[in-house]
Parts: sequence; C-alpha cells; structure tokens
Amino acid sequence: MSVYKRGKKYWYEFWFRGHRIRESTGLQNKVAAQNAEAIRKAGLAEARAGIAAPKPVVNFGDFVRDEFLPWAEKQYQSHPRTHQRYRESTKPLLTSLEKLRLDSVSMALVERFKVTRSSEVSAATVNRDLAALRLILNLAIRKEYVAKNPVKEVQFLDEGPGQMRIVSHEEQQNYMEAPSPLLRDVATLIVETGMRPEEVFTIRKENVHLQPPYLFVPSGKTHFARRSVQLTDASINILRQRLAQAEGSFLFTRKGDHNKPLTTVRKAHQRALRAAGIEPPFRLYDFRHTFGSRMAMAGVDLPTLKELMGHSDISTTMRYVHPTLEHKREAVRKLEDYNRDQVFALYEPDLGSPQKSPQ
Repeated sequence: MSVYKRGKKYWYEFWFRGHRIRESTGLQNKVAAQNAEAIRKAGLAEARAGIAAPKPVVNFGDFVRDEFLPWAEKQYQSHPRTHQRYRESTKPLLTSLEKLRLDSVSMALVERFKVTRSSEVSAATVNRDLAALRLILNLAIRKEYVAKNPVKEVQFLDEGPGQMRIVSHEEQQNYMEAPSPLLRDVATLIVETGMRPEEVFTIRKENVHLQPPYLFVPSGKTHFARRSVQLTDASINILRQRLAQAEGSFLFTRKGDHNKPLTTVRKAHQRALRAAGIEPPFRLYDFRHTFGSRMAMAGVDLPTLKELMGHSDISTTMRYVHPTLEHKREAVRKLEDYNRDQVFALYEPDLGSPQKSPQ
C-alpha cells in the first residue's frame, strides 16, 4: 500500500514516469488519504494525456482586493510604508483594469495605461504604479492564474535626476508656523537630524536615548540606514515630549490606533504649504535634502555626512550637496582674497612670501 502514516498525517508515495511522487495528504483519515492519492494519480495521468484542467477565470479587481492586498500587508508588515505605496498604486490600476480578466491584461493595455497615467502624474509615480502591477501579476503567476507577465516587456519611463531643492530658512520659519503640532514635530526632526520621513514615522520608544542623547535607527532603505542619529537641542525637546505622551510603542501613531506607526502626512503637508504661501512647493523629503546641504555648507566633511545620513556610498551624499548662490559667491570671494594676498606678498615681503601652488 502506497499510503502510510507519518506523525499524525497520512502520506502517499508512488512512481510516475520514472519519478517518485511522495507528498503529504494533510489528512488523518486513511480512507480519505487513499482517495487523495487516487485523485493525484488521475491528475498526473490526465496531464500526460494532454488533458489540462481548466484555469480559473479571475477578475483583476477581485484578485487585487481579495488576494494581492492581504498578501502585501502580510509580506511587508515590517515595512508599512512599502505596503502603503502598493495600496496607493492599486487605486489607478483598479480604475483602468478592474473589470478585466487577469489573463486579458496585455502589453498593449499596460502601454496604454502608462501613456494615460503619465499625462496626470510624474514619471516616478507612473513607474511606481507599473512596479505594483508587475508585482500583482507575478503573484498571479505563482497562483497559476496567468502564464506570463506583460509588464516585463514594458519599458519604464525615464525619471531624470529627480526634483530636490533646499528649503530656505525663511521658508522653513513660515512653514513651521502653519502645520499641526504632529506635522511640525515630524518636519523639525527631519530637518534637524536628516532622517527619512519613514524613519521618523516609525520611531520606537526603546530606540530613543536622552543620556547621552542619540536616536537609534534599527533598519531602513539599505543596511547602511542602520545607525545612531545625533540629536540637536530642538530634536531632543521634541523626543522628550513625545516620550511623555506616547501610549504605545511608537512616538508617531495613526489616528485612533496607538499600536501602529504613522504612514503619511501628505495631506497635512500640502495644507501647510498653502497656508504658508510657499511657491514653488517642496516635498517633506526635501527637509532631509536641506539638512545634508546645510551640513555641507557648514563645513562638515563628506565621510561624516555620509554616516549621518545613512548612505551606502559617498556618491549618494554628493547628490545631496547643493550650495546656495550666496554660498558660491562667498567661495569666490575667498578665492579673490587669497589671490590678492599672494600678489601683495610679492611686493611687501614683510607680509610673508607667497604660497606655492600645489603641483
């Protein structure tokens, strides 16, 4: 008999076309296990004869809501921002593809979605939506609803160098007068420490240390994001107040749920920009860019700045360094002063001899 008991479950074992088939039935009843074995053998025989079982007809919208989103929430439970990003990307995808069958999503339809969507949002947003669609269809392949993924043949849009700018001190002051206390605390921590928004959103109480003052970031975008963040007086005051008010594990939590971290302040940020009358607007992430630029302009060396920002490569740090126009003017004034001193030294020996230029 090819059915046998292993632990509390019955298994079957037999040979088919030179291959040993050994699998658990997951059943504790022997008769039911024998029936399962018979069904398995029949399925193999039908496939050998070219008789394919009909594939289930699955609607794109039903698959996204009933299978993909629950899977993504579990898969990225330690990265809630990633799950939120996929959730946001499914909204335009459902608008375009909801009523279609999964197996009818073609390369032509994906290209049409890309063109239409690119007229509404940035290239980066379109690419995020396409990446979400690719992940959705990859999951559908693993579940054997479809055989191929048309997104793999679609070329993503060129995003260019991206949009990053420095927030001036005047803009920062006007902005900080407009938002809610929560947004003000988030924005202040970003511009004072250089942390990424999602790193601020997920600050846990146990990672805040006030004596000596530092904040531990246990994980992030890359393994270099794991670091100890040094704190300014302004950031220490915010963290101290948040620690005293925290009811759960996180310092910044979702409205109505103290056990889950904050995931976005996008709407509040847009309201603050409008209230402050800031044009052109900037992203919340630009406060991190501002931190890096101000640190560089203050004379902080790049290797140290790289560690402070949690970059994996110093070339990334270089992209965050954009001296202001006034800073560039000051650099030119320093060159003029240097050249003038050297010329004077040629004719006024008492002032010292001119320095040799480096070879």
